[in-house]
Amino acid sequence: MQAEHDARENVARPLPENTLWVRFVFVDHAGIPKCKAVHRDSFEGRASAGVGLAKGVLALDPSGALHPESGLSPVGECRLVPDLSTLTALPFARGQAMVSCDMTEPDASTPWEGCPRSGLKRILGRLSERDYKSLASYEAEFYVWDADGPLDRTPYAGSYALTPAADFVAELAETLEEMGIRPEQCHAEVGQGNLELSVGEDEALAAADKRVMVLEAIRGVAYRMGLRTTMAPKPYLEGAGNGHHLHVSLYEGDVPLLFDASGALSNPGLGFVAGILEHMPAVMAFTAPSPNSYQRLAPGMWASAYAAYGLDNREAAVRLASPVAGRESATANVELKPVDVTSNPYLALAAILAAGMDGMDRGLDPGEPTMVDPATLSEKERASKDIRPLPASPDEALDALEQDDVLVEALGGPLVHTHVAVARAQAAMARELPPEEVAATAAMLY
Repeated sequence: MQAEHDARENVARPLPENTLWVRFVFVDHAGIPKCKAVHRDSFEGRASAGVGLAKGVLALDPSGALHPESGLSPVGECRLVPDLSTLTALPFARGQAMVSCDMTEPDASTPWEGCPRSGLKRILGRLSERDYKSLASYEAEFYVWDADGPLDRTPYAGSYALTPAADFVAELAETLEEMGIRPEQCHAEVGQGNLELSVGEDEALAAADKRVMVLEAIRGVAYRMGLRTTMAPKPYLEGAGNGHHLHVSLYEGDVPLLFDASGALSNPGLGFVAGILEHMPAVMAFTAPSPNSYQRLAPGMWASAYAAYGLDNREAAVRLASPVAGRESATANVELKPVDVTSNPYLALAAILAAGMDGMDRGLDPGEPTMVDPATLSEKERASKDIRPLPASPDEALDALEQDDVLVEALGGPLVHTHVAVARAQAAMARELPPEEVAATAAMLY
């Protein structure tokens, strides 16, 4: 399966019509899509030779400060080498297209061990060795407002919310379709002017690539329409947060692996969920890496605050999404709740798959599902069910990651080392700021 993808990504695709610039896109450890743009006259050569980038760029925090604790410095170069199967026009940016890139050594062929996208590809290679493949999709929650304020002031799922947002959601849907991304559902979330968008699932690498494209589309369409948007986990301390929940399923060949014909967890599925729960604190170093992430994760917010799982339990960190009638095993999936826009989509998905695979390999058992809000249980009841609080800060999650040999080995020591350095620097800066400023900074960045 991985070999089939590798063959596809080397197939040349024509530049979209009227393209002047192609963004060679990568995502840093703070979840921020970045790029170097290549003019169309240089694209053919750069498609194979790549574009130079200082390796130290991956050790920059959002303020632009480089953290030598990462092991990276201004010395050393990698190449951004495009996966041509991802070449996509950007309808909201005149004359522009984008392509997802791997980072290689200067020879443009040897994978650089610090590349997040290559980290996910390594995990998918391990799955492929067992004839497994993963399908995934990210949700996106975000606020939209115009010069007069939020586009709507309706409650959750208020139908009227889509009336003032009609032009925006229509333009967004048409843009996504032009980009080859299938929009599936959209509704008003809890906050004022707060929307949720879900798109169709895809093979794991493509799902991570498309998550980046979706973020670009939301921001680009809003900009073109004179609107503002933020996807920060908790842009307003008094308001609802934004989750980017991740849905995952596994297949053996073409047969669903995690769920049986009725849509219930299979034995491999039980191990997969148990592995995620066991490694949850370390996984969250990737899925919720920012200080603002932990302003969102609290009991009663439908964001999850405890390492528990349950069928359609939106207060559990792992939700078993109920299947579609008649297609139970093919549509049931595992949803991870503590995921947000500050995560690198490649690293988040890689960490979840590595944790789940470890649980499958060891035959772990997650115990009985939690069918109530874990916060309503007493501490004694939670302890009896092995329901643990999620990390309360980035540093707690990073401490867990540094002690988690399974995830460090799976993702690679150098990549993990850089991630920890950048995330710890962000956490240290946030401790010097009032909570309101932490939230406001995230709202501006994301």
